[in-house]
Amino acid sequence: MMKSITVLAVSIVIASGVMSPAPLLYAAPLERVAAGAVKVTVNYTGSGTIDGAHRVWVWLFDTPEIGPGSMPIAEMSVTKNGEIASFEVGHERVWIAVAYDEKGVMTGNSPPASGSPIGIYSSSTGAPAAVTAGAKGAITITFDDSQRMP
Repeated sequence: MMKSITVLAVSIVIASGVMSPAPLLYAAPLERVAAGAVKVTVNYTGSGTIDGAHRVWVWLFDTPEIGPGSMPIAEMSVTKNGEIASFEVGHERVWIAVAYDEKGVMTGNSPPASGSPIGIYSSSTGAPAAVTAGAKGAITITFDDSQRMP
């Protein structure tokens, strides 16, 4: 009997508009705000030619720990040397890796094939360098055949 009276009282309060059921029933949605743009100009100076069959793949990561088991947060390919890969990201900082598809077999949804020319956007010390999304998110990465995927 007491339970019925409580339910009736809450129903009357809600119906009268004094109290909305929304705060009781729904959690506020999490908002993910885009941090901004990241634009990567790719310069490959190795022995191959970048074209539709031999692309340069560009991957963005949310960690500087880039390796065979790392999962990118975004990927894109370019088909011309000097072309810009443009991303809209929801992370404040990203780290960038690239690979030249020397054999024309990469699809972008897996790590580069063993022996593929690769590059990581790095600081002067050789450590992966973060790129800040937004107004300062435009970088150029130059790489050649000297570093290869293990």
